[in-house]
Amino acid sequence: MKLADRERVDGTRVTIGRRVYYEAGQQRVSRRYAAEYRDADGRQACENLATTNRSQARRLAIEIQQRLESGEEHKPEPNVLIEHMVEGYRQAVKARGLAPKSEWKYAADLDKLEDYCRQVGITLAKRFSADDLCGYRQWLIGQDYAGKTVQGAVVLAKQAFKWAWRQGLLRDYRLASVSFPGARAKPQPCFTSGQVEQLIEVAKGEEKPAFALMGYAGLRIGEVEQLRWEDFNVGNGRLAMIHVRRGGSGDTTKDKDDRFVPVHPKIAVLLQPVAKKSGTIFTGIVERSLLAKLKVLCGKLKFDQPEQYKLHSFRHHFASLCANNHVAHRKALAWLGHSSSDMLDLYYHLHDEDSQQAMMALASGDENGKFQEAAASPSEGNLRAIGQSTIERTPQALDIQELVECLNEATERGGFEPPIDLRL
Repeated sequence: MKLADRERVDGTRVTIGRRVYYEAGQQRVSRRYAAEYRDADGRQACENLATTNRSQARRLAIEIQQRLESGEEHKPEPNVLIEHMVEGYRQAVKARGLAPKSEWKYAADLDKLEDYCRQVGITLAKRFSADDLCGYRQWLIGQDYAGKTVQGAVVLAKQAFKWAWRQGLLRDYRLASVSFPGARAKPQPCFTSGQVEQLIEVAKGEEKPAFALMGYAGLRIGEVEQLRWEDFNVGNGRLAMIHVRRGGSGDTTKDKDDRFVPVHPKIAVLLQPVAKKSGTIFTGIVERSLLAKLKVLCGKLKFDQPEQYKLHSFRHHFASLCANNHVAHRKALAWLGHSSSDMLDLYYHLHDEDSQQAMMALASGDENGKFQEAAASPSEGNLRAIGQSTIERTPQALDIQELVECLNEATERGGFEPPIDLRL
């Protein structure tokens, strides 16, 4: 094998360089490096290093030398096609029993990887290097995919090659050391408490309790659709707790764990009069049609950018409501069904009126964090200006505050911050 830019790597008997080949009668030099050495039997051996980075080629040459010194025999790397590797990983993912939506996302990202390899002419899995992964990322960015979409596709590509290595389809996992900065999540829309109240007020029939369950219990739309009367625990003749146990795939929740959420008075007012012992609560709630109705209502109520809101915006409202009412970290996690605060941080939104209210409480020196009104009560039109939220003026406010106070423990910090470690 003829190599250009030859270099004997210090401390080894391995020479690296770029392979020279002929195409249409013309001499060409490959961008990728190859290694030349003699194996344990003294025979000339050549190995494609699948990298265009000279420093990386030197490191791989050192690994070859270590392999020779340890007596490990060099085995030719399998010539597995990219499309066969991707299909194998696709089937492995499918066997995990993922939710249909997750399985679809995996398939879409694997299709992107195949499209890139096809465009740049990479047919064998062993030819895909760290440089190619960087090129794949830049290609995705050039396709105008969102930052989170790019990050997810790149991570999945690494997982696919790691799986191939573990299955023996590749000799090593060359992408392990490649990392990229994390993408920032796009801001998600979140209703204010006043907007949630307006939506419940103008909604019709089953839409009212459906909106309330999402806005004041944080239920996902799938959980609302599959909610049954026997999922409510009754105490003292009243709806007390919601047992959330279905709504995802496989007759369970998206998080695969049951959870219990206290019934907000707003929900009790809407469901208590029609409560039954068993059976499905909603018969006409379907995600697609309810989303369309929500966008229409947001437009009629003249919300800013009504098309941006989603059914999940109610869940964002509930998470923010918990944080602004000092619900302890562990309780917020339990109510929303998350195992870490990362998602809670993503869900939390501080609206202007909540921010103003907190600042006024700070200015008033109120240790309990409650805003002290001026001597002259403000007019209805000035409530938003001083930061007093609509929810605090409703009869349900005292009920929910009492509920939060009785559930909170003195050893826990407010909001979504983790508990204090008293051992420090």
